[in-house]
Amino acid sequence: MHKLFRSSAVLFMAFTLTATSAITAFAEEERGPGINLPAKYESTEQTGDSSQAGSAENNGADQNAGAASSEQQNQETTAGQETGGQTADELAAELASAEAAEAAARANLPQLQTTVLIPGSVWSPPFVNDQQIALGDGLGFRSISIFLTNTVGNVLYRTYSTQYGWTPWVMNGQYTTVYADETQAEAIQLKLDGPVSNSFDIYYCSVLSDGTTTGWTKNGEASGTMGTGKKIVGFRMALNGKNVEWPHTTEHVLDSVHDDGVQYIDGQLRYINGDGTNFTGWGYVGSDRYYFVDSYPVTGWQYIDGYKLYFNEAGVLVKDLEPIIGQQSSYQIKINKEMNVTTVYAADGANGYIIPVKSFLCSTGDDTPLGTFKTPEKYRWRLMNSGVYAQYATRLAAGQSFLLHSIIYEKQNNMTLQPSTYNYLGVARSAGCIRFLTQDAKWIFDNCPIGTTITVYNAQDPGPYGRPVIPYTIPDTQTWDPTDVTVTGVN
Repeated sequence: MHKLFRSSAVLFMAFTLTATSAITAFAEEERGPGINLPAKYESTEQTGDSSQAGSAENNGADQNAGAASSEQQNQETTAGQETGGQTADELAAELASAEAAEAAARANLPQLQTTVLIPGSVWSPPFVNDQQIALGDGLGFRSISIFLTNTVGNVLYRTYSTQYGWTPWVMNGQYTTVYADETQAEAIQLKLDGPVSNSFDIYYCSVLSDGTTTGWTKNGEASGTMGTGKKIVGFRMALNGKNVEWPHTTEHVLDSVHDDGVQYIDGQLRYINGDGTNFTGWGYVGSDRYYFVDSYPVTGWQYIDGYKLYFNEAGVLVKDLEPIIGQQSSYQIKINKEMNVTTVYAADGANGYIIPVKSFLCSTGDDTPLGTFKTPEKYRWRLMNSGVYAQYATRLAAGQSFLLHSIIYEKQNNMTLQPSTYNYLGVARSAGCIRFLTQDAKWIFDNCPIGTTITVYNAQDPGPYGRPVIPYTIPDTQTWDPTDVTVTGVN
């Protein structure tokens, strides 16, 4: 049944939009500190409603995605100016107008929705935004699932237990690892990615089984307990605007014998567990990704998780290997339909295609076929169904109508972009084609010859480089792709 929670965050927009009252709560007993807006954050920053963007289209492109909500979000609603001698009716109309404006603004704020798996394999009802996430009676959590809606970007999260360590990072409604022995979470980490992280930090705190409430931490740091025999029985989250002062305590965020995570010790970057032991595995500093062995970051070429990866001198994973290995004579492409991620691989001799050269965010559709194919032909521009166009199109397989192509244009003119297909790439569903930013479709068009093998599959793991994001959204009046070199002149 919980598969419903994993399909797409947009399925829950109807519920979430009825719960905007949660945003107004500030430091109530059952709720956290609400959503604190960054300076100059306006409802018109978003170009469409992700619930609209999630629908399928009949033309291989979602040219109508978000259109209705974009129109709504661009309408300006202002309270009447204050004048002397207002009548009761005038004052009531002014107040109603102000309330409508506030409601419209709140409806366009990012929203969080969380469910937790408790012992007995029962998923809780959803908790919205900064509600206290707890079910009482000392119940802990076996797994968590968090949706981020009404914005462009991702929420990522994972849990910790003494027995198993940290689970893999998951995102956007996926659930963290569920262990058969009903092991419960002792610590959590949460972070944002994509355009939403340009405007907000995510803060969170935990309630422990001995009644302790931790201080608030943010953006991927650990909250909870490690190595104490306790567990988390409650937690809450809040979005806080970038450069907006956080008003609550940030002390004692983790009940442990040692600071947990990536840290500098004697001038050396290391990853130490909260129980004081050395860590082996993946770690992050901001958006930079490292792999640690006995707490120290690796460098150079490494075989990890079945891939051949490259880390620079500082230990940061390099996610674009073209400058390192140069252009190859052949590539293989793997498209993760579930996660909307495409990864291009180069060969490592007899080991096969295990070098991930680069990865792209994409949009697939329900009709995108699974399997392995070979590309038969390409088109510089291609007329799609319903009279729209795409650039740099590569046919997935002979005899099939599905293409790998750019986001969508009204005409065979790169100044007629449908901006919603840029902003909601990876969220909006196609009618079966695989859609990319123009620069990424062009890279495939230019570098992957006819006969390139493409595998389309489903997996929760997005791939060796995680899930790419667009760096920012564009206005719904912008009709060109900022990644299109033929427009910008910048490679």
